[in-house]
Formats: sequence, structure tokens, C-alpha cells
Amino acid sequence: MSRLNLILVVFVFLLSGCTVWKSVKNFYRQYVDTDPGIDLQLRGTGNEQEEFLARVIYPVDLQLNEVLRWIDVQDTYPDEKWFDETLKAFPWLSGVAAIDRSGQVLFKRPAHQIKPVNYSLLLTSKRVNGRTKVRIAVQDSEFGPEIYLARPFFKDNLAEGMLVIHFDSGSWARLSSSSQEFAIFVGDKPVWAGKHAGLNKYYAQINSTELLKNGVFGQMNMENRLFYWFARAVGENWIIYLMTVDKGE
Repeated sequence: MSRLNLILVVFVFLLSGCTVWKSVKNFYRQYVDTDPGIDLQLRGTGNEQEEFLARVIYPVDLQLNEVLRWIDVQDTYPDEKWFDETLKAFPWLSGVAAIDRSGQVLFKRPAHQIKPVNYSLLLTSKRVNGRTKVRIAVQDSEFGPEIYLARPFFKDNLAEGMLVIHFDSGSWARLSSSSQEFAIFVGDKPVWAGKHAGLNKYYAQINSTELLKNGVFGQMNMENRLFYWFARAVGENWIIYLMTVDKGE
């Protein structure tokens, strides 16, 4: 088990207790390559920066995983109640919708939104027909990046369209009380910079394909700056959390 993976596993246990641990352990299994015994008495690894990153991204990544699980199990067209229940379960979301194979809206909640939405972004990735994983897309706007998660829904084993959940990247990042301390990427695209907007010149150098060749977490140096990072797969793309050691900049 990798060191940061173990930190995340232990951290959720210490925060939640045994009962909640049982309900979320499937989530943390995604961070662990094997299933060895876990020392639940472990309180740290000696690397304060890794522990800090694990702690501040925990509420953000946990909610992302819960949303992914929520949409992933819904493979047929739901009734209207499902749309309302989605927004009730995750009040930080911007909206939820169903679209047909051409991108036309079949149903959505809320009915009207201030921030423009562009569901067609989801049609440029994998074909709708076929059992694909949840996919992710990012829309830029003057109100900030909007992140889309979608999965096909089926009738008679044929894909009829997609269910879409979308949210503002800032609303998502601010689920952590330390949201200013880290940045978030979707693939190579920055969607949240926190207080480190001045580090864009460094972030622009990140190549997620190269970064992920050797694992899902680590350290990297860019122009004499040390960064810690952690990644989670979402379909065929990646969410990457990034933090510079110099938290004061």
C-alpha cells in the first residue's frame, strides 16, 4: 500500500468511526492496489506535507466519489424524483439533467440557471452507444469552470442518452475548509487554483500523461519549486490535486 493511500484510509477511519468506515471502504479501495491488513492505529507517516494534502482534499474527494457512485448505479432513465433527490443529497451541485443521444435536454433540475450550460461537450468523447464508464468534461465560462459528469442510460440494452450531473469547480473545492491550499486539474486543465493563482506558469508545464506513468501520487519539481500531488481516475480521465510546499505564496 502506498504511503499517501494509507494516510487517506486511516484519515477517514479516524474522522468517521467504524460504522461510517464500513459504508465508505469501497471508495478507499480505489486508492489501494492490494488488500493487505491496515494498521488503524497509525497516526502518521512522518511526512507532514503528505498528511496535510490528504487532510485538506479529503472532504472534496469524498464528495466527488459519492457523486460518482450515485450516478454510476443509475443505468436506466429515472423518474423526476431522482433528479430532485440528487440535488437534495448534494446541495453544492449546480444541476442535473437527462439528454438524448443528440444532446437535446429531456429533463433537468433546476429548470432555469444563471450560469450557461453546454451539454454537447459530453458528446465529443466516447460514443453514447455502448456501456462506457462515467465521463467528465469541463466548460469554461466567465463565472468559472463548470465540471460535468455523465453516464449513458439504457433501454433494452441500448443507450438512449446520458444522465448528467454538473457543478461549479469553486463550489466543489470549497467543501474543504482549506480550499485555498491546493489546486485541482481535470487532466491537463486547471479548474481551481486556490490562493496560488500566481503559480499558473508552473501549472502550465504539467503533462498528466507523463505525471501518471509511475503512479497516482508523488512529488515533482518545477523550476526549483516542490509540489505534492494526488490523482483519481474518472472514466478515461484524471482528477489531479496539487499542492506546493510553500503554502505562504
